[in-house]
Amino acid sequence: MGAKLSELVRAGDLAGFEARCLELLESGELPLAELADCFEQLEQAGQGAAVLPLAQLVFENIDVAAQPTDALKLACAVLGASPDNEELRGLVVDLYRRVHGSTPGFDAILASSGLATGRSVRAALRVLDFCLALHVGDTLISRMDGRVFEVAEVDRERGLFTLRRGDRATTLAAREVVNEYERISPDDFRVLRQLRPDRLAELIDADPVALVIGLMRAHGDRIDADELKQELVPRHIEAKDWPKWWSRARTLIKRCPHIVVEGRSPVVLTYSAEAVSLEEQTWDTLAEEQDPAKWLSAVQGYLREIKQRGRSPDPAFLTRAQQAILQRARAAAARRPADALAWVLALEELVEQGTPPAQDAETIARELLSQSDNPGELIVGLTEDCLWRRALTELRAARPGDWAEHAGRLVGRAPAAQLDTLVELLRAAGRLDRIQQHIDDAVADPTDYPELVYWLWKGPAAASGLRLPSDDLLLARILETLAALGTSLTLAPELTRTFRTRMKSALALRDYAKAVACLARSSPESAVTFRGQLERLEGLGPNARTRLLEALRQAHPQLWAQRAAARAPWEDPDVIWATPAGIQRKTAERDELVHVKMPENARRIGEAAAHGDLSENSEYRFALEERDLLRARLAQMNHDLSIARPLTPQDVRTDQVGIGTRVKLRPVPDGPVRVVVILGPFETDVEEGVYNYRAPICRQLLGRRVGERVRLPDGEQDLEIVAIENALQARA
Repeated sequence: MGAKLSELVRAGDLAGFEARCLELLESGELPLAELADCFEQLEQAGQGAAVLPLAQLVFENIDVAAQPTDALKLACAVLGASPDNEELRGLVVDLYRRVHGSTPGFDAILASSGLATGRSVRAALRVLDFCLALHVGDTLISRMDGRVFEVAEVDRERGLFTLRRGDRATTLAAREVVNEYERISPDDFRVLRQLRPDRLAELIDADPVALVIGLMRAHGDRIDADELKQELVPRHIEAKDWPKWWSRARTLIKRCPHIVVEGRSPVVLTYSAEAVSLEEQTWDTLAEEQDPAKWLSAVQGYLREIKQRGRSPDPAFLTRAQQAILQRARAAAARRPADALAWVLALEELVEQGTPPAQDAETIARELLSQSDNPGELIVGLTEDCLWRRALTELRAARPGDWAEHAGRLVGRAPAAQLDTLVELLRAAGRLDRIQQHIDDAVADPTDYPELVYWLWKGPAAASGLRLPSDDLLLARILETLAALGTSLTLAPELTRTFRTRMKSALALRDYAKAVACLARSSPESAVTFRGQLERLEGLGPNARTRLLEALRQAHPQLWAQRAAARAPWEDPDVIWATPAGIQRKTAERDELVHVKMPENARRIGEAAAHGDLSENSEYRFALEERDLLRARLAQMNHDLSIARPLTPQDVRTDQVGIGTRVKLRPVPDGPVRVVVILGPFETDVEEGVYNYRAPICRQLLGRRVGERVRLPDGEQDLEIVAIENALQARA
């Protein structure tokens, strides 16, 4: 069977189109209606003149009297491409007489159109088609102002038409009707709203699909859910009733063969006068997708809908989808093995749900995993939990010798939903050490392990053999890290968003029950830190912050009472004041620890472990001790940076000694002047006379004024404050 004429035209294959036409013409099976549609498409694309010889050949070899309606449609399409062809114009006039000659008033309409007297072809055909098809009760819409009218009377003998809107009637000549109005379906939403509001109200409850189709026609046969809501709420449907109405309407719409449903946010609806099968709708969705997970979702949706309709899946459709998936997997295997693996795993999942068996999928999956130097990289990009489960199964089958090693590398990157499965697999393989290493790393630096931290907070299904952090410690690390993001801790925007989103979901589990319990049993000292972190927390949203602060207030009401009394900046234990340069240096020091020293330590641990007999391996033991020290140091740095606040020259007062001041002290009764600069712990340099404001020497000075005397802890003589300067301005 040859290709359809319409398919050849869509493909732009004019040579193939002409050859197929001649083949069908010779066999006597040329479909004139389809041919007419093809000529209309070609004419609109500016290619009608290229196939005029073919059209002439067709008219020379067919009996137009046998198929006058289809012949007329074809002749009109051809005349549009060759408007100056008088012979063709005469043929069109003759065909109109054959098809519509018995219609009362035909001659008057023909004369009004001007087709036989040389008027513009497009204008003449529009008058004929419009007026010959117009009947009493039809609805029209004004091109000028969008008002809708109903045809009240048709007088074709005189070429007159009477339109009515409410109590007003207007009589117009044929050409005026054609120029000023266009046909509109009586079910169009604009008709219902303007002429038949009672019918509109009835459809809202009785036939939501008909109502939506009317709205789609008013919007050019395409509308999204947001536009749909704007049209109906609150004028026709109350806002509180919309979710329930839309849920019911959407279920019915999916079963309408004339509506194609696409997208998610928002859902887009497209109307088709020709019924579109569920298989065609699903395939149209698949054809535009390049994501295996979305193919899987679309086919699963098809299977669910078929089941709800009480039908059996179309075997031809499922086979077509399966072949397409295999073709894409094979095409991607060489250069994009991760994509190829996702395709075949999606196919395996569909087979389990009822599609035809596909042995090739399992073979391809195992070949991809066995031939890869790093099979974990093929797995980490999978977005669906079901694909992860299948990937781990195929990994074990494809690499029986080293699958556990590669699975262990996935622990830090796997979705939280897959970690229980990974733990059980590695437990059975005797490799819990790999999981423990990732857990320790996640506690030390949570931002690199958002999924693992979520899993730890939610609670592993089986914790035997693992050293898990306490809930209190984990909450402290989560809040500390969240507070540091965007201030002392800088990540790529996408990583920041991912971490915040995952931690928000984790803390909200079971209505914040675990977080509230931790805050309730926190010590007064920890509660002070928690309050400071929660008050400046970003990314969790106001609801989460309010919920957690309220839990802390209930457990430690004294914190809010104590805060009522003002205190000096240096007395706040929840803040470390530092210059921007000091914060930058501390951040760079922390980054070197994370990106240089800790990776070097991890390398030394690996090298030492490779020597075997770990119980007698001193290098391995020293490397582990160094790791613990580095992690403790990192935790302290992260905490300090999380509560650091920048100190600017504008923040420094010189009426009394404070953070950021340069104090000149003269011994009493006389002696050389001593200079003390008071800054934060990140800037301390005793040899240069720069002291941490929390140091004992500074505690003796803070809050004092010029003229006051003080004896410092490191001296035996009273000193008089002779000057207080802004140290930050002096540095600048």
